Amino acid sequence: MTNIILKDVKIRAVNVPLKKPIVAHLGKFESWPYLCVDIITNENIVGKSYIGPYLKEYLPSIASSIRVLINNYKDKPIEPYTFYQQGMQSLSLLGFKGIALYGLAAIDIALWDAFAKKLKKPFAKLFGGSIINPIKSYNSRGLWLIENEKIAKEAESLRREGDFKALKLRIGRENHKKDIEAYKEVLRGAGSDIIIMSDFNQCFTTKDAIKRCHELDNIGFYWFEEPIQYNFLEDMKKICEEIKTPITIGENFHGPKDAHDALIKKSCDMIMPDLMRIGGVSGWLKTASIAESFNIEVSTHLFPEVSAHLMCLTPTAEWLEWVDWANPILQEPYKIKNGNIIIPNKPGFGIEWDDAVISKYNIDIL
Repeated sequence: MTNIILKDVKIRAVNVPLKKPIVAHLGKFESWPYLCVDIITNENIVGKSYIGPYLKEYLPSIASSIRVLINNYKDKPIEPYTFYQQGMQSLSLLGFKGIALYGLAAIDIALWDAFAKKLKKPFAKLFGGSIINPIKSYNSRGLWLIENEKIAKEAESLRREGDFKALKLRIGRENHKKDIEAYKEVLRGAGSDIIIMSDFNQCFTTKDAIKRCHELDNIGFYWFEEPIQYNFLEDMKKICEEIKTPITIGENFHGPKDAHDALIKKSCDMIMPDLMRIGGVSGWLKTASIAESFNIEVSTHLFPEVSAHLMCLTPTAEWLEWVDWANPILQEPYKIKNGNIIIPNKPGFGIEWDDAVISKYNIDIL
């Protein structure tokens, strides 16, 4: 194979309205910001990626980081592994976490997309993976901290969207009785066979988290997610030791080392890395190997398209988190059938932009 050469990068920013507002302990969000990244090559191949850093005010800084990181690789062969290793080393001056890591992740994903396109293979097949095996997915785009009397109807609707077998409910309401009531309303709307994940969004102190988890421990939640601040690893271990329901963390891991630290300290029962924060495709693959060595199950956080491919290469893969927030900017969003995400048989990650929508929701990042 002749090398493809990196020539330039194109970065566009959008702020996409959400169908359902996010109402969480961390705030209310009615739109979601994305950076859409195109890696331009010397051939008719464009590597594409997107990241969503929560607040649109972060976009200019991340875009700047992307431009700085990529400058040293212009007019050089696209070698994603080499870029990741050297890129991470270059972050030692700025720090291995935060905005610069997000920029590196965006480049890493786009480089792997271009590399797979050059070989005319779906990304997962580069590593000998299959894209036809079922990847079980749960619908995470609703059931926020809404009024309990609205939950049953919403749960019914969310299940129907892809014949989902699992939904995520946000909890940590005024008292445990309200959380139990919310759980029962999901069952009433979606059916008694629905699997219900839960997410506290880091809302409690350790003492209060232990109390609330005990109060909810036997009602049937599949997992408790982030009951306390994500980096209180010793306290998270205490919760794991006291509670029977599995504890999951990981969306706030910044790079594979964070995952290793959490597993070494026995701070969780399973993990759910975020593609952007873990360091893109390369960071995920390293983390998946770490999880395998601890025999810890891995689920995903957001970014369902690329994450679906990575689940095909994750030995202890568990659940894929599905949201449709980026669907408007994609020409052909991935589909859900029988509760499984369907990976299209297309080179790379199969991501193509809807340029009209990107223009419509474009925001200036200069």
